[in-house]
Amino acid sequence: MNEGWASYWHARLLREAAFLPSDLYVDALKAHSDVVRPFAGDHQIALSINPYHLGFVLWDRIIEAQGLEHAWRIRQEDDDSSFIRNHLDAKLAHELGLFLHTTKRNGEIRVDQWDIDALHEAILMPKYNFGAPTIAVSELELDGTLELKHNHLIDGRGLDIDYARRVLDYIQRV
Repeated sequence: MNEGWASYWHARLLREAAFLPSDLYVDALKAHSDVVRPFAGDHQIALSINPYHLGFVLWDRIIEAQGLEHAWRIRQEDDDSSFIRNHLDAKLAHELGLFLHTTKRNGEIRVDQWDIDALHEAILMPKYNFGAPTIAVSELELDGTLELKHNHLIDGRGLDIDYARRVLDYIQRV
């Protein structure tokens, strides 16, 4: 939401920046374009979403359809979750080419069945719990032994085993 808002205003200021010398204008426009592009590099597909691109497109559509005053009201009332859920509809997601995918351990990528609600959750999941899986102490023994439980049913995430081992080593040292 914030990334898109900043990108919208950057683009708008550039459109209205008649005072800029043309060489600075072109450099600023290229920098803006690099930030809000939907994919990285020369490939025309991305397996992650650029929040600057998504937010920029959403704000641009909202302001075009409902006006700046409505956008200001959304800024006051919505957070990232409600912004995505309320304003990213199936039509726009299809236009932007957004989809869910699964990457297998062998590197194979499979496009999953498409569903706007699942897409909303996938976009927002990294924002919950700072993107970390939900792990909590389930038992604490008198000798200080901890039993940790990963609640994958709540957050729907797997664990990166190498990272989890390093975290456990750190916890053991503490």
